[in-house]
Amino acid sequence: MFFLSLYWLLSPVLWILLPVFSIFNPKLRHHFFHESTSWKEAEKKIGDRGEGNPSTSLRTRKQVVHFHAASTGEFEQLQPILKKVDRSRYFILLTFFSPTVFTIEKNTDLADAVCYHPFDFLWSAWKFFRMLDIKHYIITRNDIWPTHLFIAQKLGINTVLINANLYKKYHYTSWIFQTFFHHVLGKFNLILTGSEQIRNNLLKLVPAEKIRVTGDSRLDRVLERKAENSDSLLPESFRESRTIILGSIIPSDYPSIFGGLENYYSNGQKSLEEKDQRIIIVPHEVAKSDLVLIEKKLNEIGFDWAYYSEKKKLQNSRIVIIDKTGILADLYAFADISYVGGGFGAGVHSVIEPAVYKNAVSFGPNHQIVDMAVSLTENKLATVIQSTNDFVQFLSLLDNQPELEKVHGNMESFLTGQKQAANAIIEEIFSHD
Repeated sequence: MFFLSLYWLLSPVLWILLPVFSIFNPKLRHHFFHESTSWKEAEKKIGDRGEGNPSTSLRTRKQVVHFHAASTGEFEQLQPILKKVDRSRYFILLTFFSPTVFTIEKNTDLADAVCYHPFDFLWSAWKFFRMLDIKHYIITRNDIWPTHLFIAQKLGINTVLINANLYKKYHYTSWIFQTFFHHVLGKFNLILTGSEQIRNNLLKLVPAEKIRVTGDSRLDRVLERKAENSDSLLPESFRESRTIILGSIIPSDYPSIFGGLENYYSNGQKSLEEKDQRIIIVPHEVAKSDLVLIEKKLNEIGFDWAYYSEKKKLQNSRIVIIDKTGILADLYAFADISYVGGGFGAGVHSVIEPAVYKNAVSFGPNHQIVDMAVSLTENKLATVIQSTNDFVQFLSLLDNQPELEKVHGNMESFLTGQKQAANAIIEEIFSHD
């Protein structure tokens, strides 16, 4: 409780400084100045939620279920769940914290109302929950606001954490983190997670009766996207040749992957053509500075390339640099093998997308952050890249058709055994209503 008390003591200072910070941060500024308006619009829709049936009080007809997604990734995880909520019984209030996703999805038909999530102050949390008559407060992944959990508990609101992912050992072994997470996670009525491994981590902090293993809804969403994928993003030449995709790569990945490409394709563009292979490069950030750095690396190897935006060049290109966001998950359909970035930095990015397309998967050593990456590694379905030589060895799969087909078959068998989560999550959340 000491840490939460200290957190609350600092809140007035942060509240005073917030307008100052917003001057220098456009995203923070948009949130700060549009938060109140978005609440009022949501309040009006909640007030109208029973219109057309005057026999029942408007304020008691549908329970307001608040789902929170910090940004685009969390919203992807929520989509399969939102589609299964009984809208005749429940009013879906969806909040975002990031202006990037809020401005795009504020009119989504997956929710009855959309607004900004409040900043984590005692007064704003109290006002928000009371103003919008919230009965269920549901958070996905790691975007947990301690003050909101505290106020929700005091107001008797059902609080649920879904897709929980407690992976860093010091979070449940260090007494500082252990004390903090014990208090914060203890505020949840229910915690739903994707695997027994994470459940065992959570047991060190939360009573067993609060935890359920339901699977991870990210898998549901990736399978949905696969079913919806029209496969028209790139020319068929990328599917007809052997192709590797470098997905969501960051500069810390570059020494191993570009060093590996240089060794494997020793004659640069000529080697790529002789092997009849192609490369799809998807940087995590598409700012000009990031793209220029990739161009430099490709020049050093002796490769030619085209940008995704240069549509007329794609048919004859062996290498494409993706300068558009939001399409990576669907691009794995064109690949045979994939390297998922981030594993030489804070942690590997999502590996579910290449897995559902039966890619042979690889990533850097810092993969414990993603439960699916751990599972793939334990089942010998993923290659952990420690060095340039490791990546060269992984690239050699492109020349080994029998081994590649074996990997694809094993990946398909593994995915068939994975539990889809959305139905289980809905059942757990609303089982007592």
